Amino acid sequence: MVDLDNILRTEPAIVTAFSALKFVKLNHDQHLQLCDLLEEIADSLPDRVDERQCVYAADALRYRVNIHHQLEEEVLFPRLMARATGDRELRGILNRLADEHRTDEGHCEEAIELLTKLSHGMPPPNVEAAGYMLRGLFEGLRRHIAFENDHVLPMAQALLQEDDLEALACEIRRTDQHPEPAGSSH
Repeated sequence: MVDLDNILRTEPAIVTAFSALKFVKLNHDQHLQLCDLLEEIADSLPDRVDERQCVYAADALRYRVNIHHQLEEEVLFPRLMARATGDRELRGILNRLADEHRTDEGHCEEAIELLTKLSHGMPPPNVEAAGYMLRGLFEGLRRHIAFENDHVLPMAQALLQEDDLEALACEIRRTDQHPEPAGSSH
């Protein structure tokens, strides 16, 4: 069973330049736990849904995912591009990842709506479609996170300077104290 409290737990006040990329990786790990939770919910449809799990999953999708995307798109990706000027392949990769963020956020909105209904004991009108939607979301998130962990974070570790990492740490501290719901403008 997934540790529900850990999915939403962060310690932004202690993030420094030294630990900024570790915090990004921690967020990825929490998102993978969220994927596990979404899988548990999908597997429990239609008769064994844990309403508390649905509340946690909806909250994590509503707040954590969007904040993380914002952090990557407003600080991490631009800083990487600035350090790797002229690298068109990297620019293409980061643009693709940002596009995936938009897709994920759209899927998150649909999942939040479903999870909110499930958390109030309302069964989905089409159980197969609901399970398919949740599976599509968590499978896509897992692939996306694996790519970022395997390629983007090592590249960031190699290319980013202390001022880049301090900017990342500063944004982590700022955004983690003022969450914006998924789908909100930033």
